[in-house]
Amino acid sequence: GEVVEDIRRHGARKLIFVDLNLIADPVYARQLFEALIPLRVNWYGLSTTLLAEDSELLALAARSGCRGILMGLESISPASLRDSSKGFNHPHRYREIVGRLHDHGIALQGCFVFGGDHDTPEVFEKTARFAVESKIDLPRFAVLTPFPGTRLFQRLESEGRILTRDWEQYDAQHVVFQPAQMTPKDLQEGTERAWRCAYGYGSILKRIWGTPSVSAVGTGA
Repeated sequence: GEVVEDIRRHGARKLIFVDLNLIADPVYARQLFEALIPLRVNWYGLSTTLLAEDSELLALAARSGCRGILMGLESISPASLRDSSKGFNHPHRYREIVGRLHDHGIALQGCFVFGGDHDTPEVFEKTARFAVESKIDLPRFAVLTPFPGTRLFQRLESEGRILTRDWEQYDAQHVVFQPAQMTPKDLQEGTERAWRCAYGYGSILKRIWGTPSVSAVGTGA
């Protein structure tokens, strides 16, 4: 009720929910989506891939005005997903997830992370091409970042793999640790290549041509 009142008070027509996982509590998510329907708004938010697994909740999200969603796909490697505690992500189903979202007019911002211990120099182009072929509307690529205080930081520090404590570099686009199967330069340049591959003109057209979510991409999903 407070969320709806806030939206009405501001007269908002487009919304961004910054909750890291809007469907973490499915019961609350259903109540929220139902309450949004009469407001006739367009909204964008963040969710796990589990949204696409629940056909009823996905349909309700679309009816409530969802036009774009950010999902942490993380990797196309099952081993890397296990390491990042994202075992509920299944790369062989990513294309199906994209298709389900598009069927409901929802654009996907799919986020991938490079630098896990299982990643080799081949991962960059392979992931970027996968994102394009899967028609992920807005692929995003990040460098694995061991933020201070996390178990990842503690592990890499204990292994002598932290390269800098210049915290300005801890922005998910700079390499601050020693990767397991490549050099820091390989990781940095590979991530940049993935961006260029996914956002070349040909790749952009291939991703969004004919998808029902193209209008959502244009409005800032």
